[in-house]
Amino acid sequence: MAKLGLTPGSEEYYEAYAAVSRFFALKFEGLIEWWQVANELDIWIFRDNLDMDQSVEFLKVGIRAMKEAVPSLKVGINITLFPSLPGEVDGNTDAHEGLILAKGIYGDPSLPVDYAGFDSYPGSWRKGGPESWHEYLDGFYALTGKPIFIQEFGYASAGGNMTPADIDAGAYPCDVKRWKFNWRGEHSEAVQAEYIKESMKIFIEKPFVIGATYYNWRDAANCWQCQEPDCPAETAWGLLNQQGLPKPSFYALESCARAIELT
Repeated sequence: MAKLGLTPGSEEYYEAYAAVSRFFALKFEGLIEWWQVANELDIWIFRDNLDMDQSVEFLKVGIRAMKEAVPSLKVGINITLFPSLPGEVDGNTDAHEGLILAKGIYGDPSLPVDYAGFDSYPGSWRKGGPESWHEYLDGFYALTGKPIFIQEFGYASAGGNMTPADIDAGAYPCDVKRWKFNWRGEHSEAVQAEYIKESMKIFIEKPFVIGATYYNWRDAANCWQCQEPDCPAETAWGLLNQQGLPKPSFYALESCARAIELT
């Protein structure tokens, strides 16, 4: 959009985005049925120059354009900052922003939105662990009234724990190469595998949860945020290591998937 010289939030900006949304809906009709409009616009790095009101409008424009082009599509959004838990989320963001987006989208009865997408990383990017998903999912379903698709969940398998001094200084994982939060005391491949098993148990027991996607497939060579190779913030989420070999988490998720097939 910026390369086209369009002002974020302008009428021309939204018209261009609607055209792009219609193009994708029609181009992949019959191949892709489920669509996520944008990505985590409750986080500043993803919404760029849009403010919160503009972000809500951006999502509405995309949803309406895709559904008008191909009414049979299943369309929704994903947020990550829910519920509002001050002090329990790591990063330069405000914890209430997810609530603003959720109310803006799911509080509009005229909007043809089909599901509620949710991303979260309790134990890594926020306080908690697999048990936190009970509160997240039950509350999000009560708020939206829509089937929930967990579009991102995961646990970092590397990185030490921040010191009290790191935390007091407001350090970010990229700065110190350590995590503010952890589950069961550490970030390791073994704990990552157990995290997946415990999380999947919770997802499966919720009748309103219609799917879950693990993030991500393979460990990255460099952190996409700071570009450094030794940063655990974005290099240790994979089911495979950097060489493409399965980690214990791969087999953990495989066993969960096979168990679902048998039910």
